[in-house]
Amino acid sequence: MFPDPEFETRNEFTTEDNSRVDLAVLRNGDPFLAVEFEGSYKWMRSRVLYDAVKADREGFKNLAVVYPFKQRGLKNCWIFDFIEGDLDVAVKIVHPDDVPDLRGIFDDA
Repeated sequence: MFPDPEFETRNEFTTEDNSRVDLAVLRNGDPFLAVEFEGSYKWMRSRVLYDAVKADREGFKNLAVVYPFKQRGLKNCWIFDFIEGDLDVAVKIVHPDDVPDLRGIFDDA
């Protein structure tokens, strides 16, 4: 996924405030991409918002939420404006089939 030596991945990354990020990608040791795997469609908006707050608090500017379901409930949702505007975190919802291409979904990767 990230073969370049400037990137390091860590499974179940624990943040300074003891939250957990499913997969953290560090770039030169700094937070770059938080990846969260969500397997339930229930409360998905709240989960994405919580994932974004965790990412923001730890300094991640990019968040990928791997979500296997259709995104009907997430389309045109105010939380994305809040996450990108107020938290300054770029967020993408990614289907599991697209996980190998995570590096390419964020422009500055």
